[in-house]
Amino acid sequence: MAGEAPSLEEIRLRLIELIVADEWEITETAEQTGRNFLCTFVPFPTQLSIINHILQLLQQPDCSLTPVPMGTPAGSRGLGYRVRDPGSPNLYIKVKIEEDRAWILSFKESKHRRRP
Repeated sequence: MAGEAPSLEEIRLRLIELIVADEWEITETAEQTGRNFLCTFVPFPTQLSIINHILQLLQQPDCSLTPVPMGTPAGSRGLGYRVRDPGSPNLYIKVKIEEDRAWILSFKESKHRRRP
């Protein structure tokens, strides 16, 4: 159907495609918090190690994407997606596709502890 929104699987595949094609951007905040998160796994995390971590998550068959309306009012700045890291259930990574680029917007650890 014309005008139908893409499925979450189509979004996931498009994010992978854009990242592999080096068509991505990362916000300063996402880079800082991403480095802080990855320093427990990688001695000297880089921007590329952050991107590779996200790519690995997106390539997992059980990758969980949750739509997140952006802006105020909700949705006024489009739709982003929260990627959950199954290995770190309290970590959420917010991404968005805009102007044919994958944007990594934030890494956030939930204050509410999630049980595995």
